[in-house]
Amino acid sequence: MLYIEAGKIIEKAQNKEGSIKSLVFKSGSQDVKQLFALVCKTLKYASILEQVMAVAGLLQQEKWLKGPVAMSMTYDLLLGKGLRCRGKFKRAMKRNTPSLEAALADMKKQAKVASVDDLLPKQIRDKVAMPRYVRVNTLKTTAEEAEDTFKADGYECVLSRQEADELMQDSDPTINSTQGIHHIKSLQPKQFMADMDLSEVFVFAPGTDLHDHNLFKKKQVLLQDKASCIPAKVLSPAPGSHVIDGCAAPGNKTSHLAAIMQNTGKIFAFDSAKGRYHSMCKLVPNAGVTNTTFYNQDFLETNPEDDELSSVEYILVDPSCSGTGMVARQDYLTDSGEGPSRERLKLLSRVQLKILNHALSFPRVKRVVYSTCSIHAEENGQVVKQALDENPQFELKRVLPPWGQLSTVNRSGEEDPEMKKIKSLCLRSLPDEHRTNGFFVALFEKKDATFGGEDGDEQEVRGQKRNLEDDEEKIEDEEEEIQDAPSPKKKKSKKKKHKKLSLEVASDNEGNDENNMVDPEDLVTSTQKKKKKVDLEETPSEEDGSDHERTEVVSPSKHSKKKKKKNRQSLK
Repeated sequence: MLYIEAGKIIEKAQNKEGSIKSLVFKSGSQDVKQLFALVCKTLKYASILEQVMAVAGLLQQEKWLKGPVAMSMTYDLLLGKGLRCRGKFKRAMKRNTPSLEAALADMKKQAKVASVDDLLPKQIRDKVAMPRYVRVNTLKTTAEEAEDTFKADGYECVLSRQEADELMQDSDPTINSTQGIHHIKSLQPKQFMADMDLSEVFVFAPGTDLHDHNLFKKKQVLLQDKASCIPAKVLSPAPGSHVIDGCAAPGNKTSHLAAIMQNTGKIFAFDSAKGRYHSMCKLVPNAGVTNTTFYNQDFLETNPEDDELSSVEYILVDPSCSGTGMVARQDYLTDSGEGPSRERLKLLSRVQLKILNHALSFPRVKRVVYSTCSIHAEENGQVVKQALDENPQFELKRVLPPWGQLSTVNRSGEEDPEMKKIKSLCLRSLPDEHRTNGFFVALFEKKDATFGGEDGDEQEVRGQKRNLEDDEEKIEDEEEEIQDAPSPKKKKSKKKKHKKLSLEVASDNEGNDENNMVDPEDLVTSTQKKKKKVDLEETPSEEDGSDHERTEVVSPSKHSKKKKKKNRQSLK
């Protein structure tokens, strides 16, 4: 039953046995969306519901009822959609309805408030309502076509893509960004606007649900927070480039990189968590991506001198962090407000620095983006400062100038001039100021790197040349394999060909299963030699997903420093 399922998750969440999202995911419920909503709403009003139940004597009258189960039913009875149960559960709640209603009315009267929301604790009452960000998947459609579709479906566009582009070209970028945030804060239901910083992003009013929209089902748009869109845009690899996404799952940033590269070149996407890897292998191809190879491998185990990876020029690393900038997370409903301990921040920062240093060690890399969804200096500016000290061949470049100027405030109060310079170049967003999840982005460039100032035609020619070289390498590899291998029988040859074809078909399949229920607790780094549990979480995604997987295991990768088996899937 729904309320029994909800009660179990509420109890585990309050006992810190896992995040709300991961507990719902693991519950095996047939309707995770309904269950997640009920748990979150019940926990939001938990302090009020517990007091109402105590005054009404619900658990004294119905001693067989468990507290968390009773609380979820009390929410539905008094504040929700009405009771959704039968039998003795419904009869028990009906018997106590008058006393429960009277207790709630008395609470409001004593507090001299008209709304139940006015009874909420301040940290919940003042929670920022985040807008819904939508990234247009330019591998399947254009921003203009998506805008026209939304307008045809009854949404009012208060700032079109064309109008936003004209403002961005003609006015001061700092003013534009400030005006954009003002527009976002004033969005009403059924309204949307083009984002003022990212040309492929639209912004809808808080609470807008697009999961059933046709554009989302076709993966022509992806429900991706602006914070998650910034790193790939800042990296901006040229078409035809070789790129690494070092902490790739669930794959939103990977598909964004592919779109920027117009599906040319190569992307090597790494993730060590098996469940997240399988989800990535399914979700990224659904977005129309064809230039990516996936590795079920820790990025730290890769060898920068490997023949294939040594040609990589762009790397994005978005390592596990404290997640303290994530407004979309519901775990604040059970948080004490104390935040992560200093010990945990130190552990996280050590892992983050190790990952960043590894990215900067690749021989041909000329641009590296480091990002977190944390608001703590220990994971952001301090990691960047140490990485610069240890890698003097790199320097910081400014990230999105208007955002850099808006986000220089340092809550931890450092006065170090070098740290101030780092903050002026990096991007640091705060939810209440910028109406996006709190995050941090730093852009490293090699000091002697040249990017050539290529225009679109030059980039396309460069990409075609790189793709031709890649094809030639594949042909040479296949010829070597044929020469080295014994003559295969016809049946075996057909079987191998069939396997390859089945993988390609799987990559092209459409589906509406996305990555919102990817379990964040599956993410584990190989640096935890004794497998100590430190509850490292990556940015949770917002989209609905299933646990159906379609992947193919092929021969172990050559990229590992250690000889161990790992899954690899390539999209060709």
